[in-house]
Amino acid sequence: MPSGPDWLFKPQNVELANTYRSFAALPDIFAPIGDPAPGVVTTHDEFAISFTREEAKRKVRDLLSTATEADARRQFRLCSQAQWSYERAKSELAQLNLDSHVVRLLYRPFDKRWTVWNRNVAVHRRERVMSHMREGNLGLVTSRLTKGEDFKHALITDLPIEVISLSPKTSNNGFLFPLYIYSKDGRRAESLSSEFRSFIDSQYEHHYTPEEVLAYIYAVLHAPAYRMVYAELLRIDFPRLPFPEAAKDFETLSTLGWALVQAHLLREVPRRRLGAYHGKGDHSVEAVRYSPADQAIVINKSQFFRPVPQAVWDFHIGGYQVLDKYLKSRKGRVLSLDEINHVAAVADSLAFTIDQMAKIDEAYRAAF
Repeated sequence: MPSGPDWLFKPQNVELANTYRSFAALPDIFAPIGDPAPGVVTTHDEFAISFTREEAKRKVRDLLSTATEADARRQFRLCSQAQWSYERAKSELAQLNLDSHVVRLLYRPFDKRWTVWNRNVAVHRRERVMSHMREGNLGLVTSRLTKGEDFKHALITDLPIEVISLSPKTSNNGFLFPLYIYSKDGRRAESLSSEFRSFIDSQYEHHYTPEEVLAYIYAVLHAPAYRMVYAELLRIDFPRLPFPEAAKDFETLSTLGWALVQAHLLREVPRRRLGAYHGKGDHSVEAVRYSPADQAIVINKSQFFRPVPQAVWDFHIGGYQVLDKYLKSRKGRVLSLDEINHVAAVADSLAFTIDQMAKIDEAYRAAF
């Protein structure tokens, strides 16, 4: 018979489950933000999500230039829900200062896009949580569930997020936990709960910064041993985090985690000269194919990125194969110089991630 609290229909290691449930849950650690919130749902990405700032503004102007809703729907696949109205959109967007409302958001792993931050474009913006993602803030992205996927659902962001930023499966939506929360007068406070803050200060007899705590959490979520041991439990709710007895173990993992944070934000990435761009052509993405023999990602008949080791090409964050997803999302487009350089930077970051996860795993095993 299934039993609580998980009500599983297959046998469970009860001792392991009890140990795991004794760990601190992410929603309890980041309790001041309130109930965890998933990412932005535009309801019509074709209209609301753009590759460039100018494209985001142009789409709004194109909508405003339509004479009827039928004209608009022939041009864009627009929201069909009651929360969106063509007449209201035309009225309110005509009064909007577009330049001050175009923002970036994390659309997919390592793939930042643009939208207009307005209810007539990005319909469900999750303002209660997303409004805290201001300059200088960081947020942890993870999933409540990982149905049908192994747990690889952890990513850092300095932007608001789109709802399926971690997985194409809607059951595995991305949820955001900001590191800081802002009051109406602009003052910021850490989003760590007072209970958790008391615990960690007492545990280590030291007041670690919110960034040091986040870095530790990020390291643990990337430890292969943690992911393997608690694999089944990570499928059914937000992750829970163990904390070592010794401060030195916490600090070691925090240091490793912070380097991973910086690499995933592409702020500090050890360069390995991966993903160099080769060949002459028009830079269009016609089809994306990986050649293991050449360690190359081919995008058209004459142009490719090389070297890209197989492990880097195969690397997943959440439900996405990172480089494959990034390039296939641009099929039919001409890559800009920024996008070409971005592929190389991401390849370097993923190679660093693979090596860093091995170091994290060693530190994790030593701590637990």
